[in-house]
Amino acid sequence: MKKVKNFVICFSALIISALQLPAQEHKHGGRKPFDREAFTAKRNVYITEQIGLTATEASVFIPLDNELMQKKFEVGRECHRLERELKKKDGKTEEEYKKLLKCREDVKAKRDKLDKEYLEKFKKVLSVEQIVKYQSADRAFFDEFVRDRKK
Repeated sequence: MKKVKNFVICFSALIISALQLPAQEHKHGGRKPFDREAFTAKRNVYITEQIGLTATEASVFIPLDNELMQKKFEVGRECHRLERELKKKDGKTEEEYKKLLKCREDVKAKRDKLDKEYLEKFKKVLSVEQIVKYQSADRAFFDEFVRDRKK
């Protein structure tokens, strides 16, 4: 079983390496463009290692987690668009700010609902201890990602 786990981790690391694009400067701030596939692959490996998932657990849990992450992204897409437009605009109005604030509130509520829905799905695959480890690992990975992006 350990060989399977090591294979999954090594294979995922190989995928991450293959997905890495040559460093390109982003037109704003000198950052590289965001590579969603590489981010997801790296996050999957990190989560798998931190929780200590078996190959069987990973084969069920990781697709569920990726599905949750994609749905959360889609829920927030409209707010991100509104925010970008407002940021570029001169002479912003109170109504535009209110619209953005309302959008953010709605997104937070929808994401919270998704978290509850997927928590029930996760409980069918992982132990409660693994779920707590997952939640901590997810936050730690994101914090590390943000730190690295700022460099």
